[in-house]
Amino acid sequence: MSVAVVFVLLFVIGVYWFMTQIMPERKRLSLLRPALADGLLEKINDKRHAMGLPLLEMDQELMVVAENKATHQILTGHDDEGWDYPAEYAELFGRSLLMEALMAGPAVAMSERLLRQRDVFEGDWIRCGLGVAGGSSNQIVVALILCREAWEPMVEMARRRSMLERIVNL
Repeated sequence: MSVAVVFVLLFVIGVYWFMTQIMPERKRLSLLRPALADGLLEKINDKRHAMGLPLLEMDQELMVVAENKATHQILTGHDDEGWDYPAEYAELFGRSLLMEALMAGPAVAMSERLLRQRDVFEGDWIRCGLGVAGGSSNQIVVALILCREAWEPMVEMARRRSMLERIVNL
């Protein structure tokens, strides 16, 4: 009898874990449109190249943040939430190193809308994160993060902190 209770309990825990962890992540991933993000970045870079500006490089960490924001926007509709950056980048905030943009609209008009953004075509921006999410309709959400400086030096600095410094800063 007790073995059956243990199996039932394990089954209930497994179902709970599947419903709360696996299903939401699958839904989030199904909303992402990485090919559309690549195409939008290519159009932006084509125009930047024509203007004599450096091309934007995709930063993996910024891309993850932008994708999370885009899917958060599609799922919840809250504009002011969802920009969750990794902790090692906290020291860059407040130095005007980042620009965040969030746009929603029809997929066919999004490239033109992005190309009308003057801030995207400033020469200071060198790295970006671009996340595109869309549901079953023609509407998509684009989250764009632009960065003026490379992120690597800050990551290296964050890794060199002693264990005591990391504990105190938590």
